[in-house]
Amino acid sequence: MVTNDMSGTADRRRRYRSGLRSAASWTRREVDLSWRMNADNLLVALPPTVLFAAAAATHNDLPTEALLTGVGKAAVVGLLALYVFDCANQIHGGTEDAYNKPYRPIPAGLATASGLTRRLWLVMPIYTILGWVVGALEWVLLWQATVVLHYRWGSARHYLWWKPFLNCAGLIFPLATGWQATAPIDATAWTWILLISPYFALAMIYEDVRDMEGDEAVGRRTLALVLGPSLVRGWFAALMVLLPFVFYFALARPSGSNDASELISAALLGTVSWTCAARALLRHGRSAERLTFQLYFTTLVITLATAPLLLA
Repeated sequence: MVTNDMSGTADRRRRYRSGLRSAASWTRREVDLSWRMNADNLLVALPPTVLFAAAAATHNDLPTEALLTGVGKAAVVGLLALYVFDCANQIHGGTEDAYNKPYRPIPAGLATASGLTRRLWLVMPIYTILGWVVGALEWVLLWQATVVLHYRWGSARHYLWWKPFLNCAGLIFPLATGWQATAPIDATAWTWILLISPYFALAMIYEDVRDMEGDEAVGRRTLALVLGPSLVRGWFAALMVLLPFVFYFALARPSGSNDASELISAALLGTVSWTCAARALLRHGRSAERLTFQLYFTTLVITLATAPLLLA
C-alpha cells in the first residue's frame, strides 16, 4: 500500500512538472509569436496612446499617481489594440510577408491563417472589457470596427482607397483612447488629434515604397506602384520638410508654453524630419527605406512626446 501511494505521488509530481514545462513552452512560443507579429508596428502604435495619456494628465494638472495610472491603462489598451490589428492584417498577408517580412509568424511557420483568426476572436472580447474598464469603450469599439472592416476589405482589390483611411483611423482612435483613459477629451486634445492624425497618415504612404516587391507579388495596388516611387518619395520628403513649421505654428505656439520650449521642440523635430526627407530622396533600397520609415515613426513620437510638456 505504501509503495502504491509513493508511486502515485511520484506520478502526480511528474505530471505536474510536465504540465509546468508545457505551459512554459507554450508561453515562450506565444511571446515569440506576438513579438514577431507586432514588432514592426510597436513604435507607431504604443507611444501615441501612452504619451497622450500623459499629456491628458499634465494638461489637467492631475497628481503623479493619476498620471502613472493613466499611462499604465493606456499601455495595456494600446498593446491589445496593436495585437488585434496585426492579427487581422497578417491573416491575409502570408504571401506578401514571405517577400517583405519573412520573420512574421505565418511565413516563419509559427502560425497559420486560421491560428491567427482564432487568436483575433479570442482577444477581441478581452479588449472590449478592458476598454470599458478604463473608460474608453467607444474608441475601443470604433477601432474594433475598423479592424473587422480591415479583415473584410484589407485585400489587394480595396487596398488603394482603404489604406489611407486605415492609417488615419489608426492614429485617431489610439490617441483618443489614451487621452480618455486619463481625462475627458477637450478642445485642446481634439486640435492635436485632428492635426496630427491626417498629417502623419498622408506621410505614411512612404511605407509602400519599401514594400513594392511584396505588394506587386500579391496584385496589390498602392500609390508607389500606381504613381511610381519617385513621386511618393518626393511627397513624403515635402511633408517631412514642412513638419517642424506646421508643428510650431499650429500646435506649439497655441499651447501657451514658453518660447524656449516651443523652439527647442520644433528644432529637435526638424532635425529628425529633415533627415527623413534627405534619406527618402537620396537613400534607396529596402534596408535604407526601412530605416527611413523607422525614423519617420520617431518624428511622430517626438511630436507626441512634446504634448505632456507643452500642454502642462
